[in-house]
Amino acid sequence: MRTEHVAAAKLRSDARRNRKLLLRAAGEVLREDGLDASLDEIARRAGVGNATLYRHFPSREKLCEAVFAEAGELLEEIWDRVMRIEDPWRAIVAYYEEACGFFATDRGLADLMVQGMPSSPVLNQLREQADWRLRALLERAQRAGVVRADIDVTDAILVMCALQRVIPAVESVSPDAWRRHLAITIDGLRPHPGARLPGAALSEDELIDLCEHFHNPRGGGGRRRP
Repeated sequence: MRTEHVAAAKLRSDARRNRKLLLRAAGEVLREDGLDASLDEIARRAGVGNATLYRHFPSREKLCEAVFAEAGELLEEIWDRVMRIEDPWRAIVAYYEEACGFFATDRGLADLMVQGMPSSPVLNQLREQADWRLRALLERAQRAGVVRADIDVTDAILVMCALQRVIPAVESVSPDAWRRHLAITIDGLRPHPGARLPGAALSEDELIDLCEHFHNPRGGGGRRRP
């Protein structure tokens, strides 16, 4: 009986160790490659087999939920910090700067903030909260007259999506180039007397469809690479 107890304890210890290794590797790979990161690479970097990965985390969503368990608290801290800024213009600029900082250092969290994970209500809520917060900052700045009135929240979100995709794209050429494009974006928020934006803003449904296309450009069953 004692031998069986020792063996069971060792299995539990091995399982805890493997889970810790998987979470550490997943954090690294998701940070580098975003939510579409290869699960094979995560298992390889953790030094375990794919079967071990799926035994601990039966789906990509469950793995991401474990990796980003504290992301909500981190984003809440940023929101609190931004909302303590009394000046509406400085507050919305600070929010864009904080978001782009994530885009440059953590592609997984950047994906969550911008496109969410529709198949995981827990994680998709982070995107919904980010959208609500940007709306609140935008409307506050527009009431103060420091952001042009013809910008819709879907415009502000779509610009955020564009920055998210530009930042990793220029990383190998000029890692800080995104700061220039962020400055251009922020300047575009300022009021321009007599000027009107051409066309109409996307509806929220159109924006959701577009974000889903970014997430799964081939359409269909939403499969990702293993």
